[in-house]
Amino acid sequence: MAEATEVAKLRLFLKLAAQLDDASHIEPLPDLDFNIKSGNLLVGITDEDDIARRFQARGVLPFGLDELEDAVESIAVAYEEFMTVQDSNDDQHTLRQAKGLLKTRINAVTDQADRGLHKMRGEAVSVEAWTQTHSPFHWFIEFPTIWRNGGFDVIIGNPPYIGLKSKQRDQFDYTWQGYETENCPDLYAVCTERASTLLNDQGRFAMIVMHSICFHKGFKPLRDHLRGSLSTLWVSSFSRIPDGLFSGSARVRNTIIIGSSRGLSKLSTSHCRRWLSTNRPWLFPTQEYTQPSNSLLRCGEIQQWPFVHDPLITKAFTHMSLTQQPIADTVTNGGNIALGYKPTAQYMLGVFVDEPPTVDPITALSVTGKPSGWLHFEDYQHRDLALMSLAGRWGYLWWLMFGDEFNVTRNVLTALPCDIERLTTAKELSPAPCDMELESLVNRILNLANELKNEMPKHLAWKINAGIKVGRYNMLKCRHITDESDWLLAQAWGLTREQYEAAGNLRDRMTFGNRE
Repeated sequence: MAEATEVAKLRLFLKLAAQLDDASHIEPLPDLDFNIKSGNLLVGITDEDDIARRFQARGVLPFGLDELEDAVESIAVAYEEFMTVQDSNDDQHTLRQAKGLLKTRINAVTDQADRGLHKMRGEAVSVEAWTQTHSPFHWFIEFPTIWRNGGFDVIIGNPPYIGLKSKQRDQFDYTWQGYETENCPDLYAVCTERASTLLNDQGRFAMIVMHSICFHKGFKPLRDHLRGSLSTLWVSSFSRIPDGLFSGSARVRNTIIIGSSRGLSKLSTSHCRRWLSTNRPWLFPTQEYTQPSNSLLRCGEIQQWPFVHDPLITKAFTHMSLTQQPIADTVTNGGNIALGYKPTAQYMLGVFVDEPPTVDPITALSVTGKPSGWLHFEDYQHRDLALMSLAGRWGYLWWLMFGDEFNVTRNVLTALPCDIERLTTAKELSPAPCDMELESLVNRILNLANELKNEMPKHLAWKINAGIKVGRYNMLKCRHITDESDWLLAQAWGLTREQYEAAGNLRDRMTFGNRE
């Protein structure tokens, strides 16, 4: 950990040297020992508010808050004296004296803080052994002049991505306590929470994490914390296929969180953007955001941050979520009338009535592949309307908004608000013109469902997976059917032609021009 500070200093010196045309102009860097520091982000004390927030049930440090403020102030004064000497005096003896005084004061208060934190945490080992493994970092001591102003103006970070299942936690030599996110399934969550508490009330915050922060139920405590601690949030997400923000083994889907401590409470999101490496220079300048509605934030089992950026599409799905019932309302626990779906997706959702085959390429015999998911319905009309709702642009974009961009789950599919029950009962409604029009739309959609079921087996495509030929229906070849159905569904749901076109344009952008 200590080597990281030396590497940072070297990089700064090299950056400085690279700006000079004449080597004789190179000057030594100022002493940065009190500017660039290393320690454990998760173990330590920020200030007295941090003590109260995280350890209020365990007592306080072995000195009062007044003593704490006095100790911090003494360090701040020593730091300012050191900076004055460094900036105005070439006397190395005086500089060493000022630096020595500052170190002495920091070490004295650090020892008190270490012992107090060790006691509050209820550690069984000695203070010396605990500090050796945990490397506590006390922010009010290490940066006292910063804490005079309530914290940092800017925090930027890229925390580690380390899963925190029970066995994975055993790899750490240290533990952390008192965080809202300490039970989240990845270390980045608690690191992000901790970093956000270091801002002052005018501060800005930026962190690049995994995109699971937006949808995974395990990260809801982190989403709640960020909404509560930062007034304004901009959340942009990026796919890893075709290209990712990071290369090599770190190719994951990422989310960049930018926040501000001030301003009106606002959350702005983007879609999980798919992009090509040739467009990297324009990736951030062309980033688009929108503010998801409260109804979209509440869709599904838990509140999540939907991957959406287009105002027209946001408005369309908001209207649907407010006026239509989800597919889940018509799904039954079992039965013979079923709609299947492939458990993974990328450029289309694999939904079907007849499951595509999986074949051993050597024997040409059918084999059991990765199991498909199945939704059961009480009648064929319910099933066929669900098929048409999911097979086209509406189901695909819904999955992109609320899924993880790879796995296809029952919860996400059945949360799509498409009001199947209302559509199937259109024939039972009073014969008003609007009802007769709805009945006509539904009949046309059901006719297209029959056409789609007949057309899909004609476009069977194969992919070798673990030595097995896995079949799937190429829904791109059936686009002429689903496009027509999508427009009929849009009318039945009360959407506009403009919203229908916007949804088609986004679908095509996400599939790179109907890529197969």
